[in-house]
Amino acid sequence: MANEVADLPSDHNAENSKKRPAEDLPNQLPKRINGNSIDINENNPISILNEVGIGVKYEVIEQNGPPHNPVFKVSVEVDGHTYYGTGNSKKAAKSAAAIEALKSDIQFSNNDSPKQLPKRKKGNSININEKNPISILNEVRLGLKYEVIEQSGPSHNPVFKVSVEVDGHTYYGTGNSKKAAKSEAAIEALKSFIQFPNNGTIVSTNTVSNDKMDFTSDQIVNKGNNSAKISSKKMTPKGPVMLLNELYPGAEYDCSSNETDPFARYKITITIGNESFSGTGTSKKLAKNAAARSALNKLAAPSEMSESLPNIYGYSNKEDQEKADTIGRLVNEKFAALLANDLTHIKRKVLAGIVMTKSSSLTDAEVIAVTTGTKCVSGEYMSINGGSLNDMHAEIISRRCLLKYFYDQLELNSTCTLIRLLAGMLAYLAPHEENSPIDKHPNRSSRGQLRTKIESGEGTIPVKGAMFQTWDGIIQGERLLTMSCSDKICRWNVLGLQGALLSHFIEPVYLKTIVLGSLMKETHLYRAICGRIEQTLEGLPPPYLLNRPSMLRLSSLEVRQPQKAPNFAVIWVKGLPGPEIINTVMGKPDEGVSVVSKQQLATRFAKLVGTLPSITHINESPGTYDEAKHAVPSFKMAKECLFTAFKKAQLGSWVTKPIEQDMFELTV
Repeated sequence: MANEVADLPSDHNAENSKKRPAEDLPNQLPKRINGNSIDINENNPISILNEVGIGVKYEVIEQNGPPHNPVFKVSVEVDGHTYYGTGNSKKAAKSAAAIEALKSDIQFSNNDSPKQLPKRKKGNSININEKNPISILNEVRLGLKYEVIEQSGPSHNPVFKVSVEVDGHTYYGTGNSKKAAKSEAAIEALKSFIQFPNNGTIVSTNTVSNDKMDFTSDQIVNKGNNSAKISSKKMTPKGPVMLLNELYPGAEYDCSSNETDPFARYKITITIGNESFSGTGTSKKLAKNAAARSALNKLAAPSEMSESLPNIYGYSNKEDQEKADTIGRLVNEKFAALLANDLTHIKRKVLAGIVMTKSSSLTDAEVIAVTTGTKCVSGEYMSINGGSLNDMHAEIISRRCLLKYFYDQLELNSTCTLIRLLAGMLAYLAPHEENSPIDKHPNRSSRGQLRTKIESGEGTIPVKGAMFQTWDGIIQGERLLTMSCSDKICRWNVLGLQGALLSHFIEPVYLKTIVLGSLMKETHLYRAICGRIEQTLEGLPPPYLLNRPSMLRLSSLEVRQPQKAPNFAVIWVKGLPGPEIINTVMGKPDEGVSVVSKQQLATRFAKLVGTLPSITHINESPGTYDEAKHAVPSFKMAKECLFTAFKKAQLGSWVTKPIEQDMFELTV
């Protein structure tokens, strides 16, 4: 039986059975132990202990379980110290008890045996035959219970997290099915006490002879004659460059550099026949890998990639990766072209943009907006007439740029353009997030909580209770709070991108795709932008809905640069001759106000009223900005449903700006 030699826990009372100090051992062992070595594979543990110990005495102290599958507990007393072992037979339990006694003192030889019999170091690999990890762990440790502790992700692509407790320690595994998650948890548990050579993993198999399996060895092998050793050394997949060179040995590589852009310092172009593929990166290696991925995505057959380059993209089809890379390339190239001669303002930490297509093809993809920025306005510069931008994070002002574009189209009477869904939004939302499938803080109280940004700084803090901001409080020194970018994107996925004023003229416009240029956890991103309110959002008036955009990632992932965030933001929207530079302390350019400020957009709204047919049948402009916002009943109701959904999910209350900010008069 496997459990005859398994590393089973010792349950002996610490007060009655203190282990002998190592320095006392040599005087009590036979000479063959002191100067020579013991090979535990040649003798069973009971025989070895009988030769080593003095006054060895075994006793069956407990029997549990059904008659067809009993569990025995045996104690052994060696020189006044007691050790315990369990097994499905008395012999197996005696062997386990003998091992516990031997483990406390004896150093073993290197002949297929560890220097010390107990726990193996984690991070090695294992050779096994036809046995899956769940079965192996169940043979090594009896009566284990697996528990599904979390299920996340969309229904078409769920992610399960399973835990298993072994010897008082809890191990976790994740997978797209409960079985896969259990297997991963079992592997993690096995790694804690079995030495696995070469950082490998366990290979799933069918049959193994339990009485021939030796868990005391560095390797687990079938000693029977009916099957050969199968090594489960983890196969290292070929890199994209290696695979591309094998498939297309005539590929030509060309490198160029741009010292002004730390995120895309190097650009590699690969030419294969008449086609070229590009990739960028902070190093030549990263750029080369990105270009090779792009080429493989277009040219290689799925079988060639799935076997040699598994999960290179993480998407179910090539079209998704091509879409992500096309959107990313368009936004990056537009930004580089706009700031080519401005070495000061080309510096940035975050880049965002909005791309629109007019058909399912990417050939007509058009960049609508490109923005940078990571700051909020300082409270002392908060504007009472809508002249200052409050939130200058790149993702947020890119949406404000979109509002300007909408007004441009409405003034041209091109409303048909506006009702089409946008192709995507490129936003580096989490440039330094750990790319691990394990959620290390599954029970954290702030999970999914609404969060606020603090003026002039970076990072967010959870919303605690109902928070009200007053004009006098901010002017007298209280720090201005602004809702986080992920909270605002979640809001857009319910209320649309068009906002309250434009809802007089157009129906909700939703993002179709969100593309990230950095590491991301899909389950976390999904929860942030829509998943956390799926169960509590109800009563939305039509045509409002909970939008679930697809989430994609670029081949060329950006790496966070160790630099201070600049005190400016760059704004460009289609129709502007050049970029607008915003001072993020004041929330406006050095002269005048931003083209995407409340003041400018509200003026354009007032000019449209009465000149275009409206959904709300508005014929004359309201007196104030606040009145115009509240004059769309369906938008107001949808917003109330959203805020209620956050509260029902116990995620906090939305923090609004002082009401004085929206009380300014609308002028034509």
